[in-house]
Amino acid sequence: MDAIDDIDDKLKKNPELLRTPDPLGTFDILADMEKRVAIWGTIPKGDNEWLPVFKLKGDKYLEALRYQFKSMEPTKYVDIQVVSIMCYILNRTPRDRYQNLIYCVPLEILQRMFEKFEHKWRDAKTRKPHEISTLLNIDEYLSFLEKDRLMDRRFLFAPILFSQHWWLYILDVQKKHLFVLDSKNVVSPTPERTEMGKFASNILDQLLRWASKGSMFKKGHTCLMSMYINIPQQPNDYDCAIFVMKWMEELDPTILRDCHAGTREHNIPPWNSAELEKFRKKIVSNILLSPENTMRMDVVTEVNEIRLIKSWCSS
Repeated sequence: MDAIDDIDDKLKKNPELLRTPDPLGTFDILADMEKRVAIWGTIPKGDNEWLPVFKLKGDKYLEALRYQFKSMEPTKYVDIQVVSIMCYILNRTPRDRYQNLIYCVPLEILQRMFEKFEHKWRDAKTRKPHEISTLLNIDEYLSFLEKDRLMDRRFLFAPILFSQHWWLYILDVQKKHLFVLDSKNVVSPTPERTEMGKFASNILDQLLRWASKGSMFKKGHTCLMSMYINIPQQPNDYDCAIFVMKWMEELDPTILRDCHAGTREHNIPPWNSAELEKFRKKIVSNILLSPENTMRMDVVTEVNEIRLIKSWCSS
């Protein structure tokens, strides 16, 4: 049991400890900065919840406010900005999987296309999927993409939020397969979801063409059929985004075709609520303490200056 879990367990058994100024000697228990930041990041109060705590390093303007990380508390639905930032951070992580195999597609284009053409996945006149050029400010959105990574990665990871539910599209560019990882469905739940998969594959193909890689499709074809992977399902109604971020961080995409064909077992465990809650804390600290966060030292300074456990206990 780690330090935060130990505190949680003792406070639940003896709520009177909440009345003491420093229960359980918690400043010693929370000496580790990552654990302190994980708690601090999810307890904004008053005006400070509107203060920025993350700004992306480099020329792309992306920031997040403290209230958005409050969504990482247990049982809450995750704010879309947290997932968006996760994509950027993973892409810049010096792990072989992100430097040579996987590109996490930023949400800016795919998400906006889904929102703009909800329930109308094809042009009424041409019967073809809509073009990304129909988006306002498309050049601005395209600036968030990295052409070199789009061109030389085999797998594209594309998270999507629709009707308050997250799932993950994984495009195998080399084999021309589109996989769907959904923590509530092991098969397409509706004909519309099947059409949405085709729409997503076409948008990803448009992005590949924009990056000068050329189309995946043969002449006359505009989309791929999606293949759902039979994976463990979420144990509650609110952790779908957590599943998506865990897949983005841990899943080996090279086994998905064999998993779909039934010739190979995936290695995805059936995470329980306690494990998912721990991962929520890990995401908060990983993002706020990331080298990609230009406000990293501001966060560390503020965490060091406050009586963290007192604020946490009274939240």
